[in-house]
Amino acid sequence: MNFYIADDDINIVKILTSIVEETVNFEVIGSSCNRKEAFNEILLLKPDIVCVDLLMPVMDGNTLVKQLKELKDNIYFIMISQVMDSKLRSDSYEAGIEFFINKPINKILFQLHKNLISTYYP
Repeated sequence: MNFYIADDDINIVKILTSIVEETVNFEVIGSSCNRKEAFNEILLLKPDIVCVDLLMPVMDGNTLVKQLKELKDNIYFIMISQVMDSKLRSDSYEAGIEFFINKPINKILFQLHKNLISTYYP
């Protein structure tokens, strides 16, 4: 499976890339720290799964997910955030995400989600 990572923190992008490529043996085909750039690249690169941060400048993760789902409903989304607010999390699922992973991210948690992804989205 091909992943795209959108997070305004370059360190999170690097950590996620490492986890995705080294731990779960999938490929990261692109990443961005800017939502508008991410939007265009996701449409161009057509990843299977997008890992997206909820809170970013310019465009929040929920808006990005909603806009992309309207154009490409076959992309799966994993929201990654340290936000604990249940309303914001609920909004993320309503926007169209499949999973919500809490920051800080660790390899074990991501491995569990890999198993779910492989089971439900072959």
